[in-house]
Amino acid sequence: MIKTSRVRLLIIFILIVSGATAQKINKTTIPFDFDWMFALNDHPGAERPEFDDSKWRLLDVPHDFSIEHAFDSAYATGAGGGYAHSGIGWYRKHFKTGPAISGKQVSILFDGVYRNSEVWINGHYLGIRPYGYSSFYYDLTPHLKPAGQDNIIAVKVNTTEQPNSRWYTGSGIYRHVWLVAKNKLHIDQWGVFARTLEANKEKASVDITIELRNEFNVDKSCTVITRFIDAAGKEAARAESKVEAQTGRALTIDQHIKINKPALWSVEQPRLYQLLVEVRSGGVVVDKYVSPFGIRIARFDANKGFLLNGKHVKLKGVNNHHDGGPLGAAVLDGTYKRRLQILKNMGCNALRMSHNPPSPELLALADSLGFVVIDEIFDEWMDGKTPGGYASQFTQWYEKDVANWIRRDRNHPAVIAWSIGNEVREQYNKENALKITSMLMSASRKYDTTRPFTAACNEILNVNSFGMGDLLDIVGYNYQEAYYKADHEKYPHRVIFGSETVIYPYHPGNCWQLRSYEQWLEGQLKDYVAGEFLWTGFDYIGEAGIGDVGTGCKFWEKWPTWPWRGANCGVIDMCGFPKPAYWFRKALWNEKPMVHIAVQTDESARDRELCSFWSWPSVETHWNHNTKGDTLAVHVYTNVPEVELKLNGKSLGARKWDLNREAFLFWEVPYEPGKLEAIGKTADGKKVSFAVHTAGKPAKIKLLPDRKVLRANRQDLSYVAVQVLDANDIPVPFANNNITFEVTGAGKLAAVGNGDQQSHTPLKGNKMEAWQGKCMAIIQSTDRKGEITITARSGSLPVATAVLSAE
Repeated sequence: MIKTSRVRLLIIFILIVSGATAQKINKTTIPFDFDWMFALNDHPGAERPEFDDSKWRLLDVPHDFSIEHAFDSAYATGAGGGYAHSGIGWYRKHFKTGPAISGKQVSILFDGVYRNSEVWINGHYLGIRPYGYSSFYYDLTPHLKPAGQDNIIAVKVNTTEQPNSRWYTGSGIYRHVWLVAKNKLHIDQWGVFARTLEANKEKASVDITIELRNEFNVDKSCTVITRFIDAAGKEAARAESKVEAQTGRALTIDQHIKINKPALWSVEQPRLYQLLVEVRSGGVVVDKYVSPFGIRIARFDANKGFLLNGKHVKLKGVNNHHDGGPLGAAVLDGTYKRRLQILKNMGCNALRMSHNPPSPELLALADSLGFVVIDEIFDEWMDGKTPGGYASQFTQWYEKDVANWIRRDRNHPAVIAWSIGNEVREQYNKENALKITSMLMSASRKYDTTRPFTAACNEILNVNSFGMGDLLDIVGYNYQEAYYKADHEKYPHRVIFGSETVIYPYHPGNCWQLRSYEQWLEGQLKDYVAGEFLWTGFDYIGEAGIGDVGTGCKFWEKWPTWPWRGANCGVIDMCGFPKPAYWFRKALWNEKPMVHIAVQTDESARDRELCSFWSWPSVETHWNHNTKGDTLAVHVYTNVPEVELKLNGKSLGARKWDLNREAFLFWEVPYEPGKLEAIGKTADGKKVSFAVHTAGKPAKIKLLPDRKVLRANRQDLSYVAVQVLDANDIPVPFANNNITFEVTGAGKLAAVGNGDQQSHTPLKGNKMEAWQGKCMAIIQSTDRKGEITITARSGSLPVATAVLSAE
C-alpha cells in the first residue's frame, strides 16, 4: 500500500543559524542534516512522493552505510577499498516550508555524496552527480509545494560498481546538507572571490569580485557593500558599489579595498577578519555573504621554497585520506578539529588533500588553526586506475567538478596551491600527459589565477622528458627525493616539493623510489625543497597492508591483503593515538627540547636501516619483555645534542646527537625489568627526560575523554581513550582485553575502534578489543541536555566510568 509518511516533518524558517559552516554563515542558509529516512538496497518508486517510507530507518546525516557493515574479504571493493560493503542506498526527507520563503529562490546544497547520486524533489528529477567528492546544488524553486504542504527530497546513492577507488570511500550522504533560500536578487552560490594583492604590516589591498544575479521580471537598482570586520568587531575597511541589475542577467561587480595596519594571517598567528558582503535594494538587505578571510601573501620560489608574507616557511606536511577511522566517511566537525590539533602538536603546518576535494569544514578549521593546504581534485584522469573509477566520467564532468571545487574553496587563506592530479597514468603517455594537463589548467584558471597549480608525480623522469613539468607552476615529487638535487640544477626555475614522502628517514638508496639518508636530509635542510607531505598523517581504511610491504626495490610483488583491511603507514593510528614516528617528527619539527623512547617489538627492529617501504620499524613505547638478558633495540628520538640512557638508575652511557649524522639515537640494551630512562641535555645545560616502566598484569581500565562538555546539537563528539593499566597505574603495552561499552543519558555511542588494521570487530558495535593496551569509544551528543555516562567492562577488571555533560 502506498501512502504519505508523516514522520517528523521539519518546519523550515529562514533565519540566521548559529553553528553553520563558517563558509556559509548568512541569513538564508540553514542545516538540513536531520531526520532523513533511509533504506538499503534499491526500492523502485522511492522517488515518488506517495511512496511509503514509514518502515524505513530514521537517521541524521552525515551518514556512511558502508561502515555499518562488517569487513568481508568477499566484498567487491577488495583490498583497495578495505573489503568494505558497497551497494545502493535511498534517503528521503519530508519537510514543510514556512511563509518566510515565499517568493524566494530555494536550493539544496550537498557537501558530498558518494557516489552516482540522483536527486528528486516531489517526484521531479533534478540530476545525477557521478563524482563522490564534489559539492553540488540543485534549484528546488519550481517544484516546491505552497507553504505548509509536505515536500519530499529523495536521494539514491549507488556504489555497486566496484572497485571504483584505490582506498576506502564510504557510501551515502557522508557530508553536510544545507537548504539555501535567497531573494530573487542575490549573490550566486560561491559567487564572492576575495584575493590579497599586497600585504605587509602597514597596509594591505584586496580585490573582491561579486557575482550578482537578478531573477525578478524587472531591473533592480541595488547597492553592494563589502566590509572587513576585525577580531574586535570593528569595521576595518569597506567598499560600496551602486549598480543596476538587469532582469534575468548575471552581473559581475569588482571592488578594491585597502586596509591600514592589517592583522596578517600566518601559520603561527592565523588571524582572521570577517568578510561581509551585503546587497541592499529598496532600503533593505536582500542578500548577505559572510566568510572568515585571512590577509596574507603566499608564494613559491625555486630557490627559497615557500614564503608566507615574505617569511620562509618550511612545509611540514602530511597527506590524509578523507575517512575518520571508526566513523568511516561520515566525519563530523569535531573529528576534524581533534585531528588537526594532534597534528599541530606534532609541529605539522601543512596538509595535502589526497586525493580529492575535502570537507569545507576541514578547510575552515585549517584557516582558524593555521595550516596551509594543497587542495587536490583527482586521482585519475582519462586513463583509469580502477574499473569503476572516475575515468569513464572524466570527459563529461571534469569542467563542472573543477568549477565547483575552486569556486567553493578559493576564499580560504589556508589554500596555497591547487593540485589537478595524483600519480595519474598519463605520466606514461606523452601526448595524453600534455593534452590533459593543459585541459585541466585551462579549466581551473577560469576561477583562480592567484595560486599555483601542481600535480603529484611519481614518474618524474617521464614528467621531465615529456615536458609535463614545464606546464605546471610547481611540481610535486612522490617518493622521488633521489631526484631533488639533480632536478634543481637541471631546472633552476622549477619549484620542487615532496608531495608524498615515506615516514622513515632510512632506506637503501639503490632504486628509483628508495632514497638514501643523505637525500632525505637534502629535502629536510635545503630551502629549495619547499617541504614535504608524509604518507600519511593518520592510518586509514583501504589500501590494505600498506605499511607491511617489503623493503626492496620490488616491494609490490608481495603485497599483504586480507586479513588487513587498512593501511598502517600513518604517524598516528586511526583512533588518534600517536605512534613512534609521531614522536620522531615532533622532535624534528619542533624547537622545544624533548626526548622519547621506543623499544623493539620484533627482531626486525634490530637493523636500523631495514624497514618496510611505507612504515616504521617494529618498535613501541614500552619496557616489557619475556626474557631477562635478551638484547633489545632502543630508539631515542630527540632534538637536543646529548642524551644519556639509564636502566634502573645505572648509566648506559651518553651519546651525542647530530641530525647531519643520524636521524635518531640507537642503543642495544640487555633487558631487565624496571625503569628505562632517557635524559637529554640542551646546549645550555638544561635537562629533559622521558622514561618507560615495566608493567604488570592488567588490573584496571581508565577512561580519558578528550572533551567533557558537549553541545546538545546531535553532532558534537567526545573521543574517550581507553587505557588498560596495571595495579600501579602503569599502561600495559600489549594488553588485548575485550571491552564492552554502555552509554546512558544525553548521548550515544557513535563508534568504537583500535589501532589494529587487522581487526574485524564491527566499528559500529559496542565492543572492542584493546590493541597495544588501548582502544577508543566515540560519544556523540543528542538534542537532549544533561549528563552522559560511559561505562566500560572487561571480565573481572573493575568497572570504569566517565561522566560528560551536554549543554
